[in-house]
Parts: sequence; C-alpha cells; structure tokens
Amino acid sequence: MEKTELSVYQRILIIGSPGSGKSTLANQLANQLHLPLIHLDQLNWQETNTTLAPEVFDQKLEQVLSQEAWLIDGHYSRSLEARLKACDCVIWLDFPRLLCVYRVIKRYLVGKTQGMTLGGNPLLLEKDFLKFVWQFNQENRANISQLQQNYLDLPWFHIQRKKDLPK
Repeated sequence: MEKTELSVYQRILIIGSPGSGKSTLANQLANQLHLPLIHLDQLNWQETNTTLAPEVFDQKLEQVLSQEAWLIDGHYSRSLEARLKACDCVIWLDFPRLLCVYRVIKRYLVGKTQGMTLGGNPLLLEKDFLKFVWQFNQENRANISQLQQNYLDLPWFHIQRKKDLPK
C-alpha cells in the first residue's frame, strides 16, 4: 500500500490489537495526509487513569464522527460498527500476537524510563492486559472478518506484515 492510495480518503480508521502499531501509523499518516488525528485512548482515558462512562465516550465519539475529516486509531470493539459506518477507509493491522505482546512490553519499559505514552493510554502493564493482547486475534479476528464482509463497499487494507505498511 502506498500513501498516495490513502490520499483520496478523508475518514480513515485504523484498527488492530494493542501493540500492533496503530498509534505509530496514525501519527505518521495524519501528518502526511494532513488529517485531524483522534486517538480513541486520548478520547477515553482521563488524567486520573480512569475511563469515561460509556455514554460520555459515545457522545464524544459521535462529535468526532460528524466531522468532515479525521483519522481515528483504536480498536474499541463496542464502538467499532459506528466508526465503520462513518469512515471511508479501514486499515486493519493484524500482526502476530507474540510481536504485539513484545511491543506492549517494550512500550511500557521505554515509556516508563522516558515518561511518555503513545496515544493517551496510561502506561500500565498488568497481567489482564497482557492476556487481552495475547488473546486479541483469537477473540477478535473472526468478528473483524465478518465486519469486513458486511462492509464490502469500504476499502480495507488488511496488513499482516510490516513490509506491507504504507511507504
């Protein structure tokens, strides 16, 4: 996939497992395509390391989706269908779980030493979160594939290898 292929889209959605590179790719593409960037984690997480009530998150997301142009990264299964209805292109980062777990651990270690986050999610490395990442593909791939079949009118870029990322 070339970035020029993506330049025709105004509402791009990037989905995938934690650690798949959604926020990294979103930052790059938003800068290159001059699209407003929305990290769902920034929308959802508060400074107190708690998340918004679902109805508050939904209202904020609705405001974002009504905008003319955006690039949204984040999976958030509960709101995925609403985002699919509003977007004009989907990038699905579908990498092996071992790579995603490795990246999550690396992000935690680097972020902890440098005092940073990527995308607004607090730097937490908990057993339940690692389990969620480990099981993400097993529990979500079939649902995402079904959604892809339900939204055949949308261009889907299903990326399973790093070399297939936009250049």
